[in-house]
Amino acid sequence: MPITLTIPDGYGYSVLIALGVIPFLAFGQGSVVGTLRKAAKVPYPNAYATAEQAKNSKEAYKFNCAQRAHGNLLENMPQAIAMLLFAGLFYPQATPILGVTWVLGRVVYAYGYITSNKPDGRGRTYGGFFYLGQLGLIVLSVSAALKML
Repeated sequence: MPITLTIPDGYGYSVLIALGVIPFLAFGQGSVVGTLRKAAKVPYPNAYATAEQAKNSKEAYKFNCAQRAHGNLLENMPQAIAMLLFAGLFYPQATPILGVTWVLGRVVYAYGYITSNKPDGRGRTYGGFFYLGQLGLIVLSVSAALKML
């Protein structure tokens, strides 16, 4: 059954977040990782400082936290982008709001992970509200898919 696709007014906000803001966030976090790698003296191709290095060096620990925050972003980024682009077709007002919630949560997550003095990187929990944005995008995407059936 063919479906006619009409791009709604305001859809550009979803596209801007998905294809502009989120890749910029990934680039920014990658740059932070690179800067902290140099300070921690962790050579390539090592992805992380060893447990011993992280225990003995605050710089190595911060590098590991930044690297993990960036890795977590990269793990969640593809589906967030896909959901923004898809759900935005059916919900052009709600989708960008959830996208901004996701992005702000990711920023706070990374900042808390890297700068907090809480043990085991628990400062990341401050940004855990990104999951609300992600859950909302899942709900809107499923709802949009059901509308297409």
